[in-house]
Amino acid sequence: MARHQAYFDTLAADEQDSVSWASALAGLAVLRLVDAVRMDADLIRTDWTGVCAVVDAVTALGEGNRMRRPLMKVMDQLRDDHQDWGAIGKHVFDYGRTLDLEGNWGLAVDVFGMVADIARAARKPELAMQATTALGGAARRSGDWDRSADGYAEAAHMADALGDKASGLTVRVGTANTLLARGNLPASQLILDDVISESAKSGLDGVAALALHTSASIAHLRGNFAEAVSIGYEALNKATNPSAKDTILSDIAASFIELGMHDAARDANLVISLTSRYQWVRWQATINLMDLAARDGMEEAFFDYADQLRYAALDPRLRSYFLLYYGQGCVRCGREEEGRHQIAEAQRFATRQKIHQVAFDAEKVLASLAGERKSRPAEPVQPRSDPVPDGALQVAEALTYIRKTALSSPQAGDWM
Repeated sequence: MARHQAYFDTLAADEQDSVSWASALAGLAVLRLVDAVRMDADLIRTDWTGVCAVVDAVTALGEGNRMRRPLMKVMDQLRDDHQDWGAIGKHVFDYGRTLDLEGNWGLAVDVFGMVADIARAARKPELAMQATTALGGAARRSGDWDRSADGYAEAAHMADALGDKASGLTVRVGTANTLLARGNLPASQLILDDVISESAKSGLDGVAALALHTSASIAHLRGNFAEAVSIGYEALNKATNPSAKDTILSDIAASFIELGMHDAARDANLVISLTSRYQWVRWQATINLMDLAARDGMEEAFFDYADQLRYAALDPRLRSYFLLYYGQGCVRCGREEEGRHQIAEAQRFATRQKIHQVAFDAEKVLASLAGERKSRPAEPVQPRSDPVPDGALQVAEALTYIRKTALSSPQAGDWM
């Protein structure tokens, strides 16, 4: 198989005028330059035209494109007079993380494998361990179970060799996530219980947060939404990574929606929209707030959120969700013709960008609308009226306090 085959496959399958095609092309150009410079360090100075072409490909990515910054940092390191391959590998790793977060798991696997190679050559075992752990996760999300198992196994071996208990336990959480993805919830929970116990003994809050977050996901999948909220909030209080906090809080909001506690879900998303360090995450939370406003018949708020997002530099994934949720909201608000148009556009856009879940959901909504006998405004979604356990109510109260603090604080990011 050719090196970076995943990139060639992506480019061959994509439309050349799409944002995703340009992002993949720029990424491939940078990775191939890294490969070439590893073979010949002088190339960065002798092939001035080729290096400029790669820089131009990265620069051409829009400011709202999340791939632009990590790729440019790789280029800056490559052009440094004293190349530090540990630093180069770290920035390539950051690029892989961005791919992983955006759901480009096949490309992320390729990148993490490359980082592991760079780290081994540079004698950076910690970075190699990070890369193989991340490779295990990305491969799992892409459905490549064998490569996921290999990545986790290598990471576990390195963690053991280094005597790094935190990393070893983190790898075990990854293994639990693989079992969860394959539907073996009991086996996953057994591993998580052990990790949570060992993390508590060793004072490893960051690792405990990862394990608790996955436990919350298991509770959600089992329909134990109040339990998912409580466990998720425990994970939130132990989390040390800002990105992890954002993800945990988003999942807590999803469980609140299942409980019919829309105000609590709204508070959670408001906190994210106010405090996250990442614009992409803030936009995602705002899209969720727009959807909640439509569900609850809050028309003015719905259209206010839509106006905030309409001309934002959303990436293809967020843009597709915005179009779908905006269309559905328009239907609920009685603007059925506009809603149908937006949902159809979401279906076309998502298909073009290969965001298959959104394309499928949009097609399903359009079919449902076509089957209705007459056009009429949709009723707001009614929250569930089942009794809510005290634990979930306490988390909801805590989030209300956090939301008020975030709104009143000039340092909105320092909410916990």
